[in-house]
Amino acid sequence: MIIIVKAKRYFKITNNFLKKRRSSPATVKDTLFGEYLRGTLSYLALGAVFLTLGWLSDRLEAVPGIQLNPWQMDAPLIVVDAGHGGHDGGAVAGGALEKELALKLALDLRGQLLAHGMRVKMTRESDVFLPLEGRAAIANDLQADAFISLHLNTSANPDVSGIETYFTEHKTLAAQRALQARWKLTSSAVKDLRGRWLAASIQQQLCTLTQAVDRGIKERNYAVVTRTQVPAVLVECGFLTHPDEAAKLKQADYQKQLIQGISTGLRHFLQARQNQPGKGIEALSDPALAATQEEAGAETTAP
Repeated sequence: MIIIVKAKRYFKITNNFLKKRRSSPATVKDTLFGEYLRGTLSYLALGAVFLTLGWLSDRLEAVPGIQLNPWQMDAPLIVVDAGHGGHDGGAVAGGALEKELALKLALDLRGQLLAHGMRVKMTRESDVFLPLEGRAAIANDLQADAFISLHLNTSANPDVSGIETYFTEHKTLAAQRALQARWKLTSSAVKDLRGRWLAASIQQQLCTLTQAVDRGIKERNYAVVTRTQVPAVLVECGFLTHPDEAAKLKQADYQKQLIQGISTGLRHFLQARQNQPGKGIEALSDPALAATQEEAGAETTAP
């Protein structure tokens, strides 16, 4: 895939993931030729910037053929996580395997986000296993604008149906320390409200579009949301144990509604926070509150 960037003045390459293959100024004039391969950037003076993205499973995606202005190189970067994978199949019910359906939805979400001009990093693009801490680490290393993990639900009661979205305000100590350093906070404990806001926005759009039962947003210390230093949610897209909902979840039209709901909720969240990415990260000054917050590192595994 090729991105062509017309550049007629100085601009700065600000994406930290780009590492120059040879020494050069951080600011480049006019137009360049660049090859983006495994985190390196090499270039020659030509008439346009060509960033070739061809990374196998580690690639950052881009919309083919689109022309971008230099400042659009900082388009929102979203990490999309398909739950489970490899030897971890997740739930099996309703004639569906969670890891397969989660990957199908995640790949479709990638396409939708790309169409809206965002950059996307997948935690997995095939049936492979990735530890939970490794999924969070991808978002942290890239300093992504959001992390969205997709799952399917089950219940011992086949009458239970609906959509629910998980978040946490209580990050691990490591994540709190990273947030403290990044946003120059003075407190020893940090509360992160951004996941709650993202969860609420996605949940509202999902239930409006699908007319599914709204099971609300819920706070849980799942590893993929507690370890992330970015706004993070885990979306349970429906119950495989509910016969009617399981049938819908396998239908292309219903899957499109799910993807549209997640995408719209994410875009509303990003628009509301434009130019204020640190909003919602709060330092806890009260010693008792800080102590409570620091004890919130106990994690549960993803459902």
